[in-house]
Amino acid sequence: MSKRYFFEEVRQFHETFGHPEAKTPEPLVLDRAVKRSVWTAEEAVVEFLHQSSRNEAEFLEAVAAFKQGLDQAVEKSLSMPLPESDVERLVGQGDALTDALYFVMGSFVELGLDPVPMFEIVQRANMAKLGPDGKPILRESDNKIMKPEGWMPPEPELEAEVLRQMAKK
Repeated sequence: MSKRYFFEEVRQFHETFGHPEAKTPEPLVLDRAVKRSVWTAEEAVVEFLHQSSRNEAEFLEAVAAFKQGLDQAVEKSLSMPLPESDVERLVGQGDALTDALYFVMGSFVELGLDPVPMFEIVQRANMAKLGPDGKPILRESDNKIMKPEGWMPPEPELEAEVLRQMAKK
């Protein structure tokens, strides 16, 4: 498997579904960076904490602890200079995302889960969000990708994969 596997698979999704992609390195504008950060936090923070909690009170406590940590991170960042050029901005964005990727992979290590088959299941489910004509079904009001009739969520297949990996250990 190529070291670029995840990148190329996600690039294919972006191309197929008409999401933005740069052909040469260029920094994201702030508005796009905010959107991608919110989407990432929804999955990698909120959903992760929710699925790590045993009840609503525990979940809300975890979210509060996260928000406190986020406030501390903001204070730390305020003491650092802001980028003055597109190159500095791109280096900083790339560094931040690489660190995030490293932490996500570290979480897989701590879980003892191989992320490759998990990713493949989610990738198949995402790529299956195409209409019969092979094109994305977009809601006219906001261009949100809609799931076609008969689309199957990945959770049952993810559960089977987790059980397979647990049995292998």
